[in-house]
Amino acid sequence: MRPDLGVGVIAVGAAIALAGCATGVNPPQELNPSSSAQAASPIPPVKNPRDVATFARRPCELVTTQQAAQFKLDLPPKEFDAYLGDVGCAWLSTTREGEAIRSVHISTFTNNPTLEVAYNKDRNRPSFELTEVSGYPAIVSRTNADLPICDIDVKPAERQSFSLTYEAKEFSDNPRRSCELAKQVAAAVLMNLPPKS
Repeated sequence: MRPDLGVGVIAVGAAIALAGCATGVNPPQELNPSSSAQAASPIPPVKNPRDVATFARRPCELVTTQQAAQFKLDLPPKEFDAYLGDVGCAWLSTTREGEAIRSVHISTFTNNPTLEVAYNKDRNRPSFELTEVSGYPAIVSRTNADLPICDIDVKPAERQSFSLTYEAKEFSDNPRRSCELAKQVAAAVLMNLPPKS
């Protein structure tokens, strides 16, 4: 009987000790919701904001005619209904037979922490990178490592961003090249955005 009694006393003592720890006034630092480490955003602040709202209702002007020619995109582009009532724009290049070989889709967001949302949502993609495009915070990701499709989310101002999807069948043998071109198109879009006052 003594061994069982000893085990019981040890178990009760351990439970009391744990209960005493759990009722402390100050929770450990990592559990404290006001911890500055927990509140820090992985997205760096924007230094020279540019205004996406200027083009929110006319997104097909985000890429100029000259830039479209440079990136081998057919004209005219076509508007489409995007998320939450916003408007997006699509540029498509086709063969003479009408087969799509290259496309760019751009959507704008003017009052939404889209980059922060994309950071939390897309981190598990096969390809994911928090980076910069022309000095602005950006996320470059791909949903399928075998396809030449690249998604870029760029934050030109606080609560403003644009999302760009670039696809080029010519890069089927080297799908990562699609992100190189996507970054070039995103840099061109940034150049067209006016400074935000």
